[in-house]
Amino acid sequence: MKLKYQETLNAVYAQLDRLGDLPIFSATVNRIRQISSSRESDAMALAMAVMKDANLSAKLLKIANTPHYNRGHGNISVVSRAVVLLGFERIQNLSMTLKLIETFSADEPGTGMDNLLVSAFLNAAMAREIAIRSGAMDIEESYICGLLYRLGEIIVAYTLPDRYRRMLRLRAEGEEGWDRIQLRELGGHFSDIGQDLTQSWGFPKSVVQAMDPMSAEQLKPSHRLNHLLAAGCHDLLELIYYRDTGRELDYGKRMTQIAQCTGLNQEELESAVSDSFRQVCDLSIEYGLPAKGLKPPYRGSGDGDLDELSRKLAFYISSRSEQFRAAEEAAQPQPEVAESASQDQLQLDYLARMNEMLASGASATAIIETAIEAIERCSQLERIAFCLLSADRSRLSARVTRGVDAEALSDKMQLSSKEPKGQLFVRLVERGNTLLVSDCTEQGWAERLPPDLIRTLRPAGFVAAPIRVGDRPIGLFYADNVTPGKVVDELAFRVFNQFLVQARLALEVQRHKDTKQEKSA
Repeated sequence: MKLKYQETLNAVYAQLDRLGDLPIFSATVNRIRQISSSRESDAMALAMAVMKDANLSAKLLKIANTPHYNRGHGNISVVSRAVVLLGFERIQNLSMTLKLIETFSADEPGTGMDNLLVSAFLNAAMAREIAIRSGAMDIEESYICGLLYRLGEIIVAYTLPDRYRRMLRLRAEGEEGWDRIQLRELGGHFSDIGQDLTQSWGFPKSVVQAMDPMSAEQLKPSHRLNHLLAAGCHDLLELIYYRDTGRELDYGKRMTQIAQCTGLNQEELESAVSDSFRQVCDLSIEYGLPAKGLKPPYRGSGDGDLDELSRKLAFYISSRSEQFRAAEEAAQPQPEVAESASQDQLQLDYLARMNEMLASGASATAIIETAIEAIERCSQLERIAFCLLSADRSRLSARVTRGVDAEALSDKMQLSSKEPKGQLFVRLVERGNTLLVSDCTEQGWAERLPPDLIRTLRPAGFVAAPIRVGDRPIGLFYADNVTPGKVVDELAFRVFNQFLVQARLALEVQRHKDTKQEKSA
């Protein structure tokens, strides 16, 4: 096994040599680390070290001017002022994070590098947030330990992509544990590789030993806490993102372990996790991370507490997706800029309203009504309806309608599974399928759609999608255009789907909250 590991390490170093000296550990970053740790250094010395890297300087200033860091300090236009306001250690950690993301944002299909970088950033933010709340002595070192905890895995994905893809396939099959796969394929663990590299790059002993549970035992308690935070947050992310296919981790046990070493209760820990996601969410664009990679997948684990946390996080990130899209497309020329900006803002306002409704315990009806109103006002769709599925799942009845001739739409959207038109929509709800017919006049659709749908609703194009809570279907969102020739375009469908997803997530979160309250009653 030792021989296998040495062969892996040699292959990693050989590939690093071939790819060139890693910018993350370039002379600039090493110089920043040295100056930051010296008591004799001043803000100007650190600023000069940062400014040797023009790209790093620009990104640091951009981040320093975000609301998260700049709270009433006015515009920060020079690096030396950013160093004074943010502090030496924070500048060091921002530099490390930016360089980590910049270096490894490689387009290597199938390795999920973006997800690894998002997880590293989240792990660091979570470790720091929990460290703050638990009164840890060195919260910035807690951050760096969280950031580098998965360095070994990132390096393997970067230098040995074929081997890493094979490991991911084996993990997805769920027949072997992740630790066992690492030992068989690498001859050691990711943490071993991370430790070898960070030690050779001159990182402090307290950071290197915190990367592995065995070596962390040798640390004094204040530094051992950094390992417990980094490892604990890593495991929570594996559970939140449903990567633990071998079911090796237990959410309740992991939360209890973190609670015992920090003195925080589960509610406080989950609040810290949520705040960390919000921070990373707000800063992802500035750091050059794909915001869509933040959203946990929409599925269940069987653990009520874990699923409730995952859905809350997914709801929040989904509610910000329009803001991400607007930021990512800001540099691209857009026709009708003023109108486009106002529509983007309107969507954000509705998403914020739905978020507030969820927090205040609004009813399911109110949430659905708001989603329908948002679709009608934010998209180019002319008619929108929510239809409720009957208890025996044989009928759909319009309960909320908006738009052109809404009363007539309400009358026509009384659908029975015994009718051709009703069969189509009831079947969509049962199977969980979404149907988009952008243009009903396109060849083939007139023959495939029920004649009474075309005759009674007369849509130029339509979209219909089920809404479910857990495994239970509850109804259907329907929207169409009635102006002849007005198709359902990509923008209209995206807005429709945005608020449909929000309604689904809100109802899921509400259901779990109600279930939890019933159990505690």
